[in-house]
Amino acid sequence: MMKKDQIKKYCKLAVQNILYEGITDVDLFNRPFEIDLLKNQQFATEIESAVVVSIISGKLNNLKLHKLGHVLIPKKSLSDYRKCALTEIYDEIVYLTLVLSIANEIEKLRINKRCNRVFSYRFKPQKNGKIFDSKYNFTAFNREIVKKSTMNKNKVMVECDLSNFYDRLNIHRIESILRSADEIDKDLISLINQVLLFWANRDSYGLPVGSNGSRILAEASLIEVDNYLTSKKIDFCRFVDDYRIFAKDAYTAHSHLATLVHCLSREGIFLNTQKTKIKDVSDKKRLTKENAIELPQEETDRIVPNNDKVKSDLQIEQGRIIRGYSGLIPTKFRELTQSQKIVLKKNDLGRMLKQAKINLLVEPIEITDLIKTIVAQEEYQYLADLPMVLKKFPQFIPYYVDVMLKKGGLIKESDRKNIQDQFAEWFDDEMPEYIQVYLVRLFASDTFQNKEILFNLFRKLRRNSGDYIGRALLEALNKKLSRGELLEIREYFYRADNWERRQIIKLIDEGLSEGEKRPFYKDIAIYTDDPWLKYMLR
Repeated sequence: MMKKDQIKKYCKLAVQNILYEGITDVDLFNRPFEIDLLKNQQFATEIESAVVVSIISGKLNNLKLHKLGHVLIPKKSLSDYRKCALTEIYDEIVYLTLVLSIANEIEKLRINKRCNRVFSYRFKPQKNGKIFDSKYNFTAFNREIVKKSTMNKNKVMVECDLSNFYDRLNIHRIESILRSADEIDKDLISLINQVLLFWANRDSYGLPVGSNGSRILAEASLIEVDNYLTSKKIDFCRFVDDYRIFAKDAYTAHSHLATLVHCLSREGIFLNTQKTKIKDVSDKKRLTKENAIELPQEETDRIVPNNDKVKSDLQIEQGRIIRGYSGLIPTKFRELTQSQKIVLKKNDLGRMLKQAKINLLVEPIEITDLIKTIVAQEEYQYLADLPMVLKKFPQFIPYYVDVMLKKGGLIKESDRKNIQDQFAEWFDDEMPEYIQVYLVRLFASDTFQNKEILFNLFRKLRRNSGDYIGRALLEALNKKLSRGELLEIREYFYRADNWERRQIIKLIDEGLSEGEKRPFYKDIAIYTDDPWLKYMLR
């Protein structure tokens, strides 16, 4: 039986967490301005009250949820993508409230934190809106790997992670795991299950990627696996879908791996065979960081310290977001160290660029080395040659765009124009939505700003162009439009989705006179049921 006071408490926490961290940590999505409207206490209270009432009803229809939007984002290879969710803010509040309401009970079922086995997303709500214990994170996991590798009893380490973890989690199995715990409210479990099935289009698989609610449920899905390994006295540690198992010899390591595979299969979960490795860690003198996991660059960039001072690597665990969903292909360019520059300055840049141009295919390491060499040697004009190279591996567009945003001011205007012209042609081809979004981000920047390209892209936008590109274009056009252009965009309002509509109203509110926008607002207010739009139109 759901308790109203409990739901109310966790709904308030959900709102606080969203204000603190946003609705997703997927780097592609900008933080929506609508989140900050929740700083208005009256509006936040209205939203919280509506959410609590809808949950207490116990009926899916009363939750008034929307279908999820999705954008595919590359992970590692040409064919390896992660389906990242674009969730309405109201829906995320509902989802997070439901999951937070049972999060304490889930945490109690997990292996005790002090055992140093499971380091991912340990529930520990705080007054500032944080919901996870910052001491248990990727960095702590990495340290534990090094510690266990150097123990004399451990000679072999199994390194493995799970295949398409969030996408392949069985919703009904998660429900069964939760129902096996007497302490967890069965009505809440039922409602969570209905929400997930609704978002999955009754497919029975998948959690929305990027949500803190999904993180908690994903951890719940592995409780029985972790407990079983512990009962078998298998020495292991885990961070999300990354497992490390330690053994005295190869035979034992293979046996432990078989146990893990068997246990996972019972839950409908499988290992990523390409990433499964058995390593010799017997030579303790040779052991260094090679036996730990290198934190991907984009993840360290996403870590937000508790104060404004940049912290050392040993203090990374104090960060807010400890693992994102950008994938393993880098999306952020990290400034080069002096030692890196010394090495890179020795590279034959001309030869590297020539090879990249003439080769039919190009490898990821070739692209990153080429870009880093250009920066190290300060030969920025060569960045204008890279769009043709990136056509051979377009997954690196986000990385290249980040370089442009950081180094674009060092490029001659003629080279910047050349880059603009080359990328403008890309929009005439069918290309993945995430690439479009990053190029839009480039054309919206101060250095590469091109309103004409952005506005023409918006004019040509089709309803099937993607779930986020329309919103991304409208955000990019903020404070760049003339009165005539704003009036043209206003005509698009009635066929726009909610994300686009709210951004259109924001543009109009900032750019048109009261006399032109008020009659329009009154017309919208008559039929809209979106609480954010209603608030904006007051």
